[in-house]
Amino acid sequence: MKRNGLLDSRQLEAFEVLCSTGSFTETAKRLFLTQSAVSHSMKSLEDEVGSQLFRRQGKKFSITEAGDRLLRFARPYLAEMQSLRDELSGYEKFGSGRIRLGASPQACRFLLPPILTKFKEAHPHCRFEVKADDTPKCLEMLNQGEIDLAVTLEPIKSNEIEFVPCFSDELRLVLLPDHDWCKKGKIDWGEVHNENFILYNRSSYTFRLLDDYLDGKGIKLSSFMEISSPEATKELIKVGMGVGVMAGWAVEEECKCGELKSLSLGIPKLTRTWGISVRKGRKLNRAERIFIKIGEESGCHWMVSKER
Repeated sequence: MKRNGLLDSRQLEAFEVLCSTGSFTETAKRLFLTQSAVSHSMKSLEDEVGSQLFRRQGKKFSITEAGDRLLRFARPYLAEMQSLRDELSGYEKFGSGRIRLGASPQACRFLLPPILTKFKEAHPHCRFEVKADDTPKCLEMLNQGEIDLAVTLEPIKSNEIEFVPCFSDELRLVLLPDHDWCKKGKIDWGEVHNENFILYNRSSYTFRLLDDYLDGKGIKLSSFMEISSPEATKELIKVGMGVGVMAGWAVEEECKCGELKSLSLGIPKLTRTWGISVRKGRKLNRAERIFIKIGEESGCHWMVSKER
């Protein structure tokens, strides 16, 4: 007889129950089977393993050495299978499972902590895997199915992504307090060619937004450096290496203590919209929907706190 090398878990379950009860009748009752079905299952199992598992003596039976070895395998295997079933069934239940999340380094530092804190208070069993990267990379990971949700800037001309807006912020010019523009209280775009700008890297959405904004004003920057770290940008501005364009909230503390100052870029203001992105057409589970809802609420609260 040719064996397929695989053991049927239902046969193993019947075998374990039979060994525990010592009765074909009781085994059939527990498994909601007929007694003949249990007998047939045990015969098929013996054929599959190629060994006699029971010694039958009338209505009684005893387990063979081969049967004892199979039983020592079957019990932990069946227990692990049940544990796995319980775990997998919990993934679709409210607050269970895992959310793979993408977010920019800035979002990881300032925006995610309050959202995750509120979510975990109510749903402590949900696990998070967070990948920190800029909006373009997060959107790429979404499209490739590597993450489930992403905290990003509003996608530019994307038909593959659904976007739930949470809050908006303003990009402002950040400079030293003794800069001439601070004394004037506004930017003199006629002198912009004399300034070195410290900007987000060219591949970022923030750079694209700024470039489009300046292009609309007919302004081209003659000198700028690209820095991917907001903290490094602030330090370079502090030592007089140039001026930067950053979100007002990102330099709030530095402006309060007088290390830096921020000015509006003018009219209209340059704003960005942050939110949660998900691949279009993907069915969200309940935990993901709740996370998005908390993100919307947290964004509203965050905007109110910054406007005060």
